[in-house]
Amino acid sequence: MPFPTAAFNDWRRTVALAPLCFNLALEDLRDRYRKTLLGVAWIIVSFALFVGVKVLVFGQMVSTSQVEFGLYVTLGFGLWTYINAMVVDACTAYMFSRAWILGTAIPYPVFLLQAILRNSLMFLLELVVMALAMFWKPTPWSAIAWFAIPGLLAYVVTSVWLAAILAPLCARYRDLHHAIKTSMQLLFFVTPILWMPSISSTLARIAALNPITSFIDIVREPLLYDRLPVHSWMVVLAINAIGLAAGMVVYAYTRKRVAYWV
Repeated sequence: MPFPTAAFNDWRRTVALAPLCFNLALEDLRDRYRKTLLGVAWIIVSFALFVGVKVLVFGQMVSTSQVEFGLYVTLGFGLWTYINAMVVDACTAYMFSRAWILGTAIPYPVFLLQAILRNSLMFLLELVVMALAMFWKPTPWSAIAWFAIPGLLAYVVTSVWLAAILAPLCARYRDLHHAIKTSMQLLFFVTPILWMPSISSTLARIAALNPITSFIDIVREPLLYDRLPVHSWMVVLAINAIGLAAGMVVYAYTRKRVAYWV
């Protein structure tokens, strides 16, 4: 069987095993909050508390209205949490599934989708807080707000190629995981979440150079300002096109080595 064909068949078999991926993701969440009083509701509570404190503290440093800034931070922080989780958890998708990889013949993309679905389920819970916050939206709703949905779908596409690339590379080079985790912590401060690019030209340039800004804008701009960020969409589509191609290549050439690396 040609090598690329084997890689394609892995993904085809994984689609048929979608219920297994979902159940593994659910089990991860159950294990994380097992024997707690609130269970997975802790995701909603902790997210709401984090956002509330951030708005209370940093809202004193901006000239915009508290309502607008509150929504700006709530949406931005929620989207950042999802992006950060998809990057960091992609690094450990294979490492955390070591026992399954060594003891079963399950195709490797199952473990990638397990991480993707787990983060998506957590984000859906955080989305409850984000949706409630939108009741205070200062501008009228328009049809442009619907463009937030394809924006979120773009995140799912990004999750797939990120996992396909980072899971094997981080299993092979363990320092890469820590380097990426540290880099994401630093990127948080140069991403417009707690600050607005309009404050200064320097911050505007920093935001423009940060590709994560585009990923946040394709969801936040339609929801909060009823604007369609065309430039941000072009950046996201270009990154996803390159990422998908790279993910296919990396997966095809690492699939036979993963068992030795984990």
